[in-house]
Amino acid sequence: MLSFIEGFSMYWTRYFDFKGRSTRSEFWWSFLGLTIITGVIAGIEQVDYKLGVQIYIVYSILTIIPNISQYVRRFRDIGISPYLVIITFVIPSLLVYAIKHLPWYLQAIDILLILSDIFLSILPSKDD
Repeated sequence: MLSFIEGFSMYWTRYFDFKGRSTRSEFWWSFLGLTIITGVIAGIEQVDYKLGVQIYIVYSILTIIPNISQYVRRFRDIGISPYLVIITFVIPSLLVYAIKHLPWYLQAIDILLILSDIFLSILPSKDD
């Protein structure tokens, strides 16, 4: 099993790797690191809203590709088609910004897709 530093650094060094596989520990250590960074940015936003939003926009742009590539690798590792990432990660990520303005049933679908994404990411690696 990887350490936090190894898992989080693999997130950044495998930025454009859409062909490999990501283990649970690699996925969840990077998830923890990104969550901590998001929390720090949210704290900055509480102190200086404009600066916090600017940092969050840059952070979001920098993490789009590695997030998608890591989900593709993780799905491949558990034996699921990587194209499912579009339904379980990309679409809910896009809807996050408009969720307040969507009907309740689309909000519920968005939440179910996010939960399914988390559930799938928990599954153990599949042997070849």
